[in-house]
Amino acid sequence: MKVALLAAVVLALLVATGLWTYAHRPQAPAVRNVKVVFVLSPEEGVILHDELARELASGFEEWYYGNFGSRVRVELAFEDFGQLEREFARGTLDFDVLLAGTLDLIEGYEDLFVPYNSTEKEELLGLVPNGTYYNCPIMEPDVPTPRWYAWCLYAPCLLYDPSAIGPSSLPSNWDELAEFCLRLENKVVVPDTTGDPYSKGVAVSIYAYEAWALGNESLGWARAWNNSVFIWASSGNMTDEPWVSALEVVAGRYAVVLCPDIIAYHMVIEAGYSWLAIRHLNGTFLSPCPMAIRARPGRTDLAKAFLDFVLSEEGQSIVARYVMPIRPDVEARDPVVSPFSPGFPVIKEFNETFLDMASGIIRDYHACWLVKPYRALRRAFWWVKKANETRLANENATKYYRWALGNFTYMADYLNRTHVDQVYNQTGNWTDKAVFLRKWEDDAKKAYNRAVECAMASVESAKTAGTGMGELTVMRPGASCSRASPWPTILRQPHTAIGPLGHPCPIPTAPSGGGRIRRSAQVLS
Repeated sequence: MKVALLAAVVLALLVATGLWTYAHRPQAPAVRNVKVVFVLSPEEGVILHDELARELASGFEEWYYGNFGSRVRVELAFEDFGQLEREFARGTLDFDVLLAGTLDLIEGYEDLFVPYNSTEKEELLGLVPNGTYYNCPIMEPDVPTPRWYAWCLYAPCLLYDPSAIGPSSLPSNWDELAEFCLRLENKVVVPDTTGDPYSKGVAVSIYAYEAWALGNESLGWARAWNNSVFIWASSGNMTDEPWVSALEVVAGRYAVVLCPDIIAYHMVIEAGYSWLAIRHLNGTFLSPCPMAIRARPGRTDLAKAFLDFVLSEEGQSIVARYVMPIRPDVEARDPVVSPFSPGFPVIKEFNETFLDMASGIIRDYHACWLVKPYRALRRAFWWVKKANETRLANENATKYYRWALGNFTYMADYLNRTHVDQVYNQTGNWTDKAVFLRKWEDDAKKAYNRAVECAMASVESAKTAGTGMGELTVMRPGASCSRASPWPTILRQPHTAIGPLGHPCPIPTAPSGGGRIRRSAQVLS
């Protein structure tokens, strides 16, 4: 009995010892989470650069364990621009780190993010002095502690199918793009700069190239708009969904799409259309994609670590496999090009004061004359081309043709560089601008309608002469008006160019041209 009792006591002690030992065993540290949201798509249902996001996430998890000895897990989320805007409005921001597509997404909400002097900040400032690369900031400027850093850069580019170009030489600047669009009429898709948020800087890039690359702000103003008229008018379509246009290039409907390279790189690298090619034009302004930390108690240390990793050479080496990096000391993987490479056509000479003042005016002027009246512009182009075929039939045909062309390209003379400063001051730094926008839109439509009427009159005059002039003359923006060439670069007499109709001509209405591309959203993977 005593032996049995002793055995029971020993067994109980052993069980208790085992339980105590188990309870006090070394605990594996809990895996901490950091939620990172990628907001790169303006359209609901489209996911852009998911492979890049996943590689950054796994890279950070390995980097954190190697540096701090503990496990972390990155929870990825993909949202579109509209979702983020609704979260801002409701205050329901469920993330630790935001990697956004454009600065516009966080403008006005900077106070929601944690100011942070990244461990990479001083090294970045050594690589990119003042934190700005040719007018493109890589961190929030003019503050001691940035609330956002750029995690990649983007710029406009041509995405094209090399087999569809044929013998035409590929353009290398905006002047050549205008001629290229005329040669490959209806084969190029241009952006709706009011609808695609990544393309807002296209108009500014065109002007900057013409004004500063060529060395004359006033002449550059007229050249920029003259070339823009021909680029947009001779395009096959206009789109605010460049990924859809890229798929139409794949399908062979179009040859080229002018689009942001952050979209183009996704299509070539991640969507699998590796036979497509990308080309940046000489006269390119860069824009930053911002990254910021959400204030969440107990979680900001891990969020800061993630930001440090993305800005590090290791993190940027991952970024440079998919999009343009923000560090000049990392090597981009083909087809990605580094914006810091000697051959990248970034605009290096510019008037920063004028850009700060007039960028909004330039974008709105472009929209009022080219984007909003796109159908009227296309219709006018159709008729001006038709009048070009017989413009030398007689004196009246030539006269009406010149008036048609003067109205068609009136954008180049309607507002000159000198008047931009006056417009800026009259509108309170371009804030009270509604009256100007309405007038620009109305006058653009009137000019294109007059172009159609004058072109009709030219065609009718040629018919009454009983003689046609044969084939269409080669059209190019650089030709001289004095040689009776159809497309002068600059019309130096805007008032005489807007001539009255001599008489009404009942000529059938021409086709209106293509409309905007608008398709249902789709996942690009």
